[in-house]
Amino acid sequence: MSSQPTLWAGACGFLAVVFFASLAVRAAAADSTPGQARSLSDSAGAGNFMAVTANGHATRAAFGVLAAGGTAVDASIAAQLVLNLVEPQSSGLGGGAFMLYYQAADRTLFTLDGRETAPAAAGPAHFLNADGTPLKWREAVVGGRAVGVPGTLHLLYTAHRRFGNYPWSSLFGPAIALAEEGFKVSPRLAGAIASASDRGLRRFTPTRRYFFTEDGDPLPAGHHLKNPAFARTLRQIPDQGIGPFYSGEIGSRIVDTVRSETDSPGVITHRTWRTTGLSSVSPSVSPIVATRCAGWVRRVPEA
Repeated sequence: MSSQPTLWAGACGFLAVVFFASLAVRAAAADSTPGQARSLSDSAGAGNFMAVTANGHATRAAFGVLAAGGTAVDASIAAQLVLNLVEPQSSGLGGGAFMLYYQAADRTLFTLDGRETAPAAAGPAHFLNADGTPLKWREAVVGGRAVGVPGTLHLLYTAHRRFGNYPWSSLFGPAIALAEEGFKVSPRLAGAIASASDRGLRRFTPTRRYFFTEDGDPLPAGHHLKNPAFARTLRQIPDQGIGPFYSGEIGSRIVDTVRSETDSPGVITHRTWRTTGLSSVSPSVSPIVATRCAGWVRRVPEA
């Protein structure tokens, strides 16, 4: 939840899985209708690199970075920023992310855990009523109570410093341009807006203004949507790093909005927002038939 139409919900997630075929990545990507699911009868392949996302706009942003000599991590950052705009129901800077990265040159597997972190003041009774019974789903999920500290931007910045070679500021270009020029609402986004319209999306003025028509109807597929507020937000980050989001005006406004929510105020604090970083996690590799499956296990601390 945010005071501006730039972030949707505090529990969005993004999965960035990056595999290097080599450190010199060069080649081609398939095109698709933005946000339109495709059924492929055959597997797809490429000679040197491939970019795959849930939306054609994001895929093209990743492809452009790879074609210009950027790394797979660079491409995933450009793609994530575009996905924040075109499918905010699924991912974004206001949510969490995790990355699995394989560096073929030395056969090393890296993991980065930037999932959301619960506020320091959230205890065992955070989602319980006064009588100890669990809150109803809507009461628990909709509103400030459910908002944690997002780790996506921390992860993107850290990954770029370790594995990127493309200018950090240039990775924001595709998302900024698309936010200013506008894009067609995909069938997937239109369906998400419609399904969430009566589950809290109408309740907040910024989301009501952004995701609904002047007549109060959910935006239909094909609607041309612009988000200049998101473009302004993104312009601050390339110039000033992640500081404005976590310790500057952007973060401060989000925390104030979360804490002042009328029906379900959050307990997140400015200090928690500023000081929370990435979690440490080790990759887990297991043999499956004739190959190896890599992932990670996030262990929950014992009470």
